[in-house]
Amino acid sequence: MGAWRFWWDSSRRFGKNWGSYVALIFGTNLVISYLAIPFFNWALELLLKSQGVTYVSYTNLGNIIVHYPLAAIGMLIILLAVIILVYWQFTFLLLGIMNIFRGRPETVRDVLQDTVASLHDTSVGTFLFFIGYFIVILPFGSFIFTTPLLNKAKIPAFIISYLLDNPWMAVGLGLFYLVAGYLGIRLINLLPLMIVDQLPWRMAVARSWDQTRHKTLRYLWYMLVILLMVTFIVMVIYGAIYTAQLALDQTRFAMAAATLNLFIMESVTEVVICYTTAIFMMLIIAFYRQDFTILRQHPLRFNEAPRLRRFTRSSVIVGLIFVSGLLVAFNLVYLNGLAITKPLIISHRGVDDGNGVQNTIPALLKTSREHPDYVEMDVQVTKDHQFVVMHDPTLKALAGIKKKPAQLTLKQLQKITVRENGYAAKIPSFDAYLKAAHQHHQKLLVEIKTSAAYTRADTQRFINRYGKTLLAHHDQVHTLSYRVMSDLKRLDQKQFVSYILPYNLTFPHTAANGYTMEVTTLNDQFVDKADRYHKSVYAWDIDDTDQMDQMMFMGVTAVITDNLHEMQQEAKTNTDHPSYAKLLLTFMNELSLTSNE
Repeated sequence: MGAWRFWWDSSRRFGKNWGSYVALIFGTNLVISYLAIPFFNWALELLLKSQGVTYVSYTNLGNIIVHYPLAAIGMLIILLAVIILVYWQFTFLLLGIMNIFRGRPETVRDVLQDTVASLHDTSVGTFLFFIGYFIVILPFGSFIFTTPLLNKAKIPAFIISYLLDNPWMAVGLGLFYLVAGYLGIRLINLLPLMIVDQLPWRMAVARSWDQTRHKTLRYLWYMLVILLMVTFIVMVIYGAIYTAQLALDQTRFAMAAATLNLFIMESVTEVVICYTTAIFMMLIIAFYRQDFTILRQHPLRFNEAPRLRRFTRSSVIVGLIFVSGLLVAFNLVYLNGLAITKPLIISHRGVDDGNGVQNTIPALLKTSREHPDYVEMDVQVTKDHQFVVMHDPTLKALAGIKKKPAQLTLKQLQKITVRENGYAAKIPSFDAYLKAAHQHHQKLLVEIKTSAAYTRADTQRFINRYGKTLLAHHDQVHTLSYRVMSDLKRLDQKQFVSYILPYNLTFPHTAANGYTMEVTTLNDQFVDKADRYHKSVYAWDIDDTDQMDQMMFMGVTAVITDNLHEMQQEAKTNTDHPSYAKLLLTFMNELSLTSNE
């Protein structure tokens, strides 16, 4: 059977018993999203609070392991519990969809019992192997099986950007994804063989490897066709809604039509998520059975009386209407422009779309003419413990010099010319940069970057020299160093200091005024909690309009961007009396970015 035929047959199979599929998948997602995830978040926060751990980041994992062993053990237990639940979710969906395939001979309770039995019969060795398999296959597997439990299992965007900027690292990253994809396809039958046939992991690996021999490209083509068709279906539906709203915006029914269209979009999104999950599970079952005609083999009798089928479908419809209906009030608020906020827009490293050399005065002056709310820039200590404006840990990228800023004096650094984006400029001292910014009434967000040469005395020196000036001009400070942040707040409580977090594992409880969050794992739960604790949230780096729309929905305090003008225009378009069609388009971007969370 060809890939297109498989997609058509699987879609027909879904349509015939859509009530059963949606009830299974939608119900599971509700339990995971509104029971399991809140429980894990609560357990993690309670654990950290009881052990006196104020935050968790890659910068303090070693410290937690050494000084807070009970917290480290508890975090490991929670992580294992999450992995077990991921395994359970996959098992339950696989057995549930296979049950529908067979005509539903078992009840939901029976399927749950089979799932628990499968977990109970899984050996420790098999489960440990699953953890390794899970880690290796995760980048590839997320295209096939998505779950809100894995929404934080992502490589932060700034790490990806760093790797891509280095040719050898970019090649290595590409090879990693190719290998992960290849292994994912060759071992795609692994979990069904372990779950359904109860094979030991070694035997399951060998059989899956044998079953998929010489079929890698064929199986990949099946997956790509499904992804293509799902994307096409969503684009057609959303496009039709947007086009209809463009016409209805010219009538007196524009508001009512927009509210209805938002309701339809929310409902359609939930159904598409269920449809996509069901189709990919059917594909996995076909791979596992080594039989692509399975979709044409209908059970002799579907164990669902007409009355039960009507009840199932009615329950699904009522459930979808209820869940989507809860958002009608939000729809009305959103369409009146109250649910989307306009954040502060901050120029990253003082440039806009490469209009100069980062962290230099000529770029600052040029960018300040575009009136960013703040200019974010970086300072480091020099060999003579002065402060110089520089982001990179070495001078190699911008000046071609294999030296660190801390290895040279301020006077030596100020003589060096740095080049970027076709521009050249001298490295400025922080005093000169600060003076130029204040002369042009430009507020700064100063990042204090630490190195091996940085001492706590440098923090004291920074506050003594610049504290009053920063307060007088309403400048702000942020830093990736927890110690520097704590010292700044201890030395000057009035100073606004944000703590930079590259990863959102759990909400921190620190003395910081706010948190500068890398966007990859930032979510609305973090922003809502920050609002409750009266903390600001600055998101970095926000460089495209879809991300900007998402941040405006979340209600972040500020965005840090390399594309200042473009983000300013997007914020203006979203808030200056936008049409209902534009609001729908913005909401479509939000749904596409968060549908798997």
